Amino acid sequence: MTKLDLFRKRMEPAKEIYTKELIDFAKKYDALGEMTLKEMPDIDTQEYVYCFEKVNGTPQEELDRILLEICGHMDEFSRVNNIENFNRTVNIWL
Repeated sequence: MTKLDLFRKRMEPAKEIYTKELIDFAKKYDALGEMTLKEMPDIDTQEYVYCFEKVNGTPQEELDRILLEICGHMDEFSRVNNIENFNRTVNIWL
């Protein structure tokens, strides 16, 4: 088993918790559409990129505000749920 495989296995429970919370939290924003998760592997770690579809021609200023709210919420959620190590490997794109 490679270091990357071990990393993925160790992060899987946190990924499931984080992804569910992110999807649930993002539902309150009409400007966001479907989310996709891209996994960007490196030699022994991996970055998780959550990409949201932008809908309704939302102005960039509002998207920036939404992104700050989502990131703030997910940082706090990760701290409370003891998954900060996973949170450090995450990028959220709008």
